[in-house]
Amino acid sequence: MPTLDALATRFPEIPPSVMLKIDLLRRGVRMGLAPVGTRHYHHHDEQGQKPVDPRAHIQGSVMLPDGTTVFVAHNPASPYVIEADPDTGRIRLREGERDEFITELMPGPRFGWTAARTAQQTPMAAVFSQSLGGTCGPLAIFLLRYCEFTKNDEECRFCSWVRMGKSHEVRPNAADLREALGAIWAEQESIGYLAFSGGSLFNRTKEADAFLLYMDAARETGLRLPTTVAAIQALDRPDSARLRGAGFDYACYSMEVWDDAAWQAVLPGKARSVGRAHWMACLSDAAEEFGPGRVLCNFLAGVETAVPGLYRSPQAAADATLEGMRWCYEQGVYPKWAVWIVSGGAVFSSHDPAPLEYYAHLIAGRRQLYAEYGLPVPATDCRHCLTQSCEGDLAVLDPARYAIGAAAMCDWDHHHPVARVVN
Repeated sequence: MPTLDALATRFPEIPPSVMLKIDLLRRGVRMGLAPVGTRHYHHHDEQGQKPVDPRAHIQGSVMLPDGTTVFVAHNPASPYVIEADPDTGRIRLREGERDEFITELMPGPRFGWTAARTAQQTPMAAVFSQSLGGTCGPLAIFLLRYCEFTKNDEECRFCSWVRMGKSHEVRPNAADLREALGAIWAEQESIGYLAFSGGSLFNRTKEADAFLLYMDAARETGLRLPTTVAAIQALDRPDSARLRGAGFDYACYSMEVWDDAAWQAVLPGKARSVGRAHWMACLSDAAEEFGPGRVLCNFLAGVETAVPGLYRSPQAAADATLEGMRWCYEQGVYPKWAVWIVSGGAVFSSHDPAPLEYYAHLIAGRRQLYAEYGLPVPATDCRHCLTQSCEGDLAVLDPARYAIGAAAMCDWDHHHPVARVVN
């Protein structure tokens, strides 16, 4: 892998496993019958609903020998291959073009509850979803399976799941929630976090109403809830206060990209209906309502490189994202990032992924920001749960310096015990 080797020479401070993780996210893998931890999209990714290759549904997580956990999806054009050893059954990663062995892998979690139904015959996987295959068993609830930005072709250009035909708002059923959540606790014994998420509405107060309705239903189950996060459009202060009053531990108002020109090109619907400046004001106000570090802002790192002519180099693009992260820190907002995965069905589906050099510069700058600011690491973050991000992988480089919050290394085993898994 010449590119990875060259970057390892230029950036010796970055663990090779981190750059390999990024490349696996960028380019996917070719899967045979190897037993990776899998899940199936049940409500989005239109192109994936009718795949030419049924393996397009296969996606989940694998763990590298050093504990780095990565989400993988099938890509028939990937140079990477995951295969099972015919003698031992153990899975391994190799580069297919040169038939070069890279590393052995551990399969991610595969939980029985994802194939079960409630007493009302509701698929439990339609009530809760495994959140990107995290080893600690994090969950997501998708309560708005609809995005109004699609009406005028203004959806976010990286999004692949909003054009699935008939979309709808899901009404909570407390009995189904109780039964499914009880089964999950019984099987996993661990839930890293519970994220509430979904599509977008022009009326953001109405969007917030759905989150409050679902939180009330979740509490009505009477079961213990893990750390909760509302991943929603940026809300005005009164609605942010309602989220906090309803008991959400964190709110996540993701800017996705930083520059105004990138907003116009990547987030046309949000740019028109909310606007970058107002989104930033909402983030600042929410940080005052929730408290420092309790409001998160994710950047979909790399998607801005798909905008022609916007940045003169990968480093310039990374520097723009780092500028946004610095602004977040100064507002008491915790900045996060995930690797942009080019998704079938998205407007940007024909674009090349961001270059590896972009991520090398981003990681170097991110480490510097860790050193400068002392905002606590969110309790939602651990390297076992963050399968599309390297935030947790960077934190383990120097626990005393980076992981200073509730998810610090010394506490991860307590706050995020690894789920009991029977593959």
